[in-house]
Amino acid sequence: MEKHKSLWLVWQNVDTRLFYHVATLSFFDSQYTFQYTHQSEGPQKLKDALKNGYLPHPMFPDLEKEYKSKDLFGAFKRRLPSEIRADFPMILNDLHLTKDYSEMDLLERTRGKLGSDQYSFEKPLKVVNGLLKTSFYINGMAYQNLPENWPDILKTNKKIKLQLEPDNPVDENAVAIYTDFGIKLGYVPRFYASGIAALLNNQMIPDLKINFVNEVGSSSWWVNIEFECELPPLNKDELTGLDPIFEQVI
Repeated sequence: MEKHKSLWLVWQNVDTRLFYHVATLSFFDSQYTFQYTHQSEGPQKLKDALKNGYLPHPMFPDLEKEYKSKDLFGAFKRRLPSEIRADFPMILNDLHLTKDYSEMDLLERTRGKLGSDQYSFEKPLKVVNGLLKTSFYINGMAYQNLPENWPDILKTNKKIKLQLEPDNPVDENAVAIYTDFGIKLGYVPRFYASGIAALLNNQMIPDLKINFVNEVGSSSWWVNIEFECELPPLNKDELTGLDPIFEQVI
């Protein structure tokens, strides 16, 4: 297992379809910690979620407490596929994980989703050696007019690009994802969109690549993207002013 790994717990309001980063799960020094984003004043964090119908997870009722455990919290462990399943090796293969996977790896790749519930775990934006990095699954692929052979297209031509949609009726920060030759695949997940839109608006050019294509199963796991981008040449105050999402990573 990595020495330090974190995942965002994201909650979705089923009525507005908006996503909120309500908490962070971390593994460090052989210990798991869980803490709500109660100190953040940024949009679509805990305070914003509470105003829009969010109720604390029943296993973590104290909004200001840092919960700690030597083992993965039971509420999250139940979201992982069981190792005793006959098809578990196939699940690992579909998720592109090896036998030395960690529970945090499995939680990241499965996103900890259970059916149509409102929670998922998402990889955070991180600054590594001056680059903003993350990986994510393309959102909304099932609603695009994709050609029938789209998996073959993406397996042979992995060039993709981003395009701002400032006139998008749902989200003015929407960032669409296209193939290099113009097929619209879907969108950057909404909880990253404002930060990535801020980069694009500052003329930064992200480096994107397709990690893997898995057309079997739910469209939420069809295509996984690796994202990295240089940060704008601004000081810290100017950078956080671009978008509150960067307050989490610098």
